[in-house]
Amino acid sequence: MPSLDATSTAISRTHAPDLIPGYRLESLVGAGGMGEVHKAIQLSLNRTVAVKLLNQQLALEESFVARFQKEAAALATLHHPNIVSIVDKGSTPSTYFLVMEFVDGPSLRERMRAPPEDPQETLRVMLQICRAIEYAHNRNVIHRDLKPENILFDEQAGDLPKVTDFGLASFLEDTSTRFALTGTHMAMGTLSYMAPEQRVDAKNADGRADIFALGLILYEMLVGELPAGSFEPPSRRKPKLDSRLDGIIERCLKQHPSERYATVTDLIRDLEPLAPHYTTMRPAKLNRMQRLNRALKKAVRVTLQGIATLLVLSALGMWGVRYWHVTSKRVPRTPGEALTGDLGIPSAQESAGRLTIVEGEPRRVTLGDGNDKPTLLLSGRPLSIEDKKLVFPAVAGQSREGLVRVDVPGMRGDTARFVAQVNAQYNAPSLFETLAQVVLDAPLPDAQVALLLVKNEPTPTRYVALVYSGAGAPLRLEWSLGEKQGTMLGPNSPEGPVELELQVDEEGALIASLGTKGDKRPLFEPLQLGMNWQELRFGSAPVPAFGCIEGMCQVEKFSYNVKSLPPKPAGVVQASAATRVETPRTVAPAPVKRTPPKPAPAPKGKRSK
Repeated sequence: MPSLDATSTAISRTHAPDLIPGYRLESLVGAGGMGEVHKAIQLSLNRTVAVKLLNQQLALEESFVARFQKEAAALATLHHPNIVSIVDKGSTPSTYFLVMEFVDGPSLRERMRAPPEDPQETLRVMLQICRAIEYAHNRNVIHRDLKPENILFDEQAGDLPKVTDFGLASFLEDTSTRFALTGTHMAMGTLSYMAPEQRVDAKNADGRADIFALGLILYEMLVGELPAGSFEPPSRRKPKLDSRLDGIIERCLKQHPSERYATVTDLIRDLEPLAPHYTTMRPAKLNRMQRLNRALKKAVRVTLQGIATLLVLSALGMWGVRYWHVTSKRVPRTPGEALTGDLGIPSAQESAGRLTIVEGEPRRVTLGDGNDKPTLLLSGRPLSIEDKKLVFPAVAGQSREGLVRVDVPGMRGDTARFVAQVNAQYNAPSLFETLAQVVLDAPLPDAQVALLLVKNEPTPTRYVALVYSGAGAPLRLEWSLGEKQGTMLGPNSPEGPVELELQVDEEGALIASLGTKGDKRPLFEPLQLGMNWQELRFGSAPVPAFGCIEGMCQVEKFSYNVKSLPPKPAGVVQASAATRVETPRTVAPAPVKRTPPKPAPAPKGKRSK
């Protein structure tokens, strides 16, 4: 077997651009012990990708080829915004290759060379890394080589950190030998970030080895160096740090695995309270022109405030009454809270559409085209139906909010998919509204349209809402499910109309996406609702709905369907995403005695699959 040092195994010669059919190699971006990574163009879609080539010498070694194939297998099972996704894999006459998503941004190591970030920013990044590892662990994959070099920042996607390089990944419950590349008492990984048990016996190291590495990375991000020996707590090195971080890191770095966090979910639970304003987006930093623009706007606003104050004082009574008439309903609330509040007694209205019923239960409803006439329950603003489009027109003097629920109760299922094309436009405000808002330094409201899953009752108390606020505004996922409440902000929205989707998969994970099939991308981290999510989170089967706040809102191509999974075979234990499924041990029943002449043989035990 050839030597494993980087200098002897790195490929030094230049490859032909057309080495891999369907791809054009552009430039070398990195090299290491197993080969090199090239920036390339996928010719069929004309998009930039990363191509990882296995060293031609190592391609002759079966164990290294298996390890290379293992990285592809690990990545192929993982679909998460904070994990680099795989596009393709294959081989040429001389080597093997992987094609992956190209992340055009710095690594965490490069980021850490700059002055330390604000602790809130550090926790924002760490929580997203933890979410990625939690997701991988729930799919029975551990990384085993976590380090700052293997975390890249996708600046085009809002500076999202993405975990890469699963070349040492291990399948937690894989009993086959196909990917068993680590033998007992063999250490694999990067020594500085290895857990103690991994240095001795990598094969038997479990997900708690990744938790040890996460603790090292967090300490290094906060303090600027790795802990060594009996290290000082972070808050002593950096007095501005929250002292609660000391206990979290200390628990991650326990020498014995049983003393660490049992799961990454437990680690996230302790980190989240320390970042109360957590979002997936990095706070934007203003450049010089943006700061100048803000200062000019402030000066203009102050001038207008002075002029408007004189006008207000000249007709205080009339202006006061009119102002409260316009703004009394504008109590700061989130879009989900506003749309699921008390909007009055709902009225019924029919719409063209289709309703598909399977085994006596509704499983799919569409609006806009069809003869089934589903009933809509309308609260708040009036709704019009124009050429297969459902429209909340902007009408002066009407309630700000409008909500439409599709009255199809009993749509029970284990998975769900809710998709619609939406648009929102805010009409230009009147002169009075502009002056009133400037005087009190209150922003004008945005036109917002939302897709919702709500509990089917006159005033829904439980909901999930995906909100679009027009071009340039961030997309928003909001939920209120009993004790489970929160909000996530996503990337800025494109020009409408846009296609939005809410999907709940077989494990009860809700994924919000933007775009059509050819260009659909997830917007946030998956929201874990859990198995039996309809009863557990909503109390009963929820119904699809859409709402509008301010301005004009338009919805078309509205479709909602649910699907029940086939029952599990007898003996299979159904587990949530946070628990593992364990196969019961075989137990042979006691032999049964029979009457002579021939005793019957004892029945064999059965194993649950």
